[in-house]
Amino acid sequence: MQSDTDAALARRIQNGDEAAFALLVERYQDRIFRLAKGMLYNAGGAEDAAQEVFLRAYTGLGRFRFGSSVYTWLFSTLRNVCRECNRRDARAPLALDREPSDDLADPSRHAIASERLEQVMQRVRELPARQRDVVLLRIFEGLSVSETAKVLRCREGTVKVHLHRAMKVLKSLGDAEAVEIT
Repeated sequence: MQSDTDAALARRIQNGDEAAFALLVERYQDRIFRLAKGMLYNAGGAEDAAQEVFLRAYTGLGRFRFGSSVYTWLFSTLRNVCRECNRRDARAPLALDREPSDDLADPSRHAIASERLEQVMQRVRELPARQRDVVLLRIFEGLSVSETAKVLRCREGTVKVHLHRAMKVLKSLGDAEAVEIT
């Protein structure tokens, strides 16, 4: 039942329904993976980080108390996993492992766009954690200010301040034109 809400899926999971867990993974695996790529110093570890998030979800959803949304809980778990990975890989070089976009038929344009995206993501990863999280959720995931505030468990004004500060840093580095706010 794909139309189940996250809360309904969590309740089904708590009652031992493994099919519900598979639906939850299917619903969020791409999003968690993308966010992990943006949060990790070594983006090549994003798949492992995403798997760890869902492993922790599988073992921890039984204790989930519905005080937040399931996505917020998954994001918090991802943030903790990425912090652990970054501590382990503190000296690892920043890398971006993106697949080519189909709309870039010209190989030279694709190379330039890929290089530019890598530079932007490198700068985003270097932002303070809260600013980085806001940029990833607001810009790259397309969440509204309100949704971003809920995920990060802060006020909307806090999201706006962190986004403003992050954009100021990115602009000073010449990367602002590559990051558009929708």
